[in-house]
Amino acid sequence: MRLTKTLAIAFETVGCVIILTGIAIEVSLGAPLGYILITSGACIVAVGNMIFAKLLRKP
Repeated sequence: MRLTKTLAIAFETVGCVIILTGIAIEVSLGAPLGYILITSGACIVAVGNMIFAKLLRKP
């Protein structure tokens, strides 16, 4: 249970960092890579949320 919670938090944190990196790249360079990073980070955050919702939520 504790490992699952740590894993969910880690996924969400990594996803947020990737989103922020993508935003910074997009603002500074205007490169399409920024959009790819923003989308990838959002997907990673969604995985962390699914882990949290499905495995840690009590019915």
